[in-house]
Amino acid sequence: MSAHGIAALPRNYELVYEALSGRLPELSRELAALGHNPQQDALDALGLRHHLISHAALAADRARAAGQEALVEIAGKLRLALLQKQSFKDELDHFAGRLATDPVAGMSEFADDAARLREAAGRLTNEEGALQQALETSMTRLAELEGELAESRRSLTRDPATGLPNRLALTAKLDSILEAEQADQPVALLLASVEGLREMAEHHGGTVAAKALAKLSTLFRKSIKKDDFVARVGQQEFAFVCRDVSTENAEAIARRLRQSVKELTVTLPGRAHTAETLSLAAGITLAQPASTSADLLTQAEQALAGARDGAGILCYSAALGRGRGYGQSAA
Repeated sequence: MSAHGIAALPRNYELVYEALSGRLPELSRELAALGHNPQQDALDALGLRHHLISHAALAADRARAAGQEALVEIAGKLRLALLQKQSFKDELDHFAGRLATDPVAGMSEFADDAARLREAAGRLTNEEGALQQALETSMTRLAELEGELAESRRSLTRDPATGLPNRLALTAKLDSILEAEQADQPVALLLASVEGLREMAEHHGGTVAAKALAKLSTLFRKSIKKDDFVARVGQQEFAFVCRDVSTENAEAIARRLRQSVKELTVTLPGRAHTAETLSLAAGITLAQPASTSADLLTQAEQALAGARDGAGILCYSAALGRGRGYGQSAA
């Protein structure tokens, strides 16, 4: 990064990585357009626009600063409005005092007093109008900031390339299910690896891989029930959480996913009659009464390792966990 004049900041590392990975083609183009020695503000603007995880804290800091600035402006407008109200009150008190001490003289100079009162009332109206405008502008800006913060929070649990939940969201989902009252219902975790996706990116570029990811994410969303859950947890790994299923049900789901991915084709650019195909391997584990999310992820990863070695689809077993060979193959 130093060769391009980019500061060695943690958030810049993620920005450059995402741009080079090809997962976000628009980010790649925008970063290239900045040229050498880009300003840090311009780099941060890219990270915020694409909701990168490393920029979530920056978004929160900017929102706080903007909120404080809005409050300072409102406080200033309110102070001026109060001063004008006090000035108007002083004019009224002065006029009332003169009438009380000398009604005749007070009435004879009423025109002058009325002019001053009109001027004071005008200043008061102007300041209160400015205060109202500042309040409305600040409310609009704060609503925008809330939206930006909400998007930043979502980016922490979303995969930027597919829009699917990420590994952090998966862990939170598993924790929620396992801690819920329905935890006694069968819960299966399927960890799937789409074989060939990494090679597709290496051989044909990020644009082709992005097209494949878009097709896969759409396919996987449509392949699960309403109450089930799918997440992207690695470059070519996806996780599925299925509720109220048996081992046989989970195996059937994995077989359907495997067949659907096998039938999926990705046309190569400039080669209309040539397409790449992918395959899927899946490791399956079912939650036990004392299971934690870490337990399930470890078990699913072990089963997936066996599935990738040739089984295709593999269910976790205690023997697999002890390293005594693989569990039951369902390929």
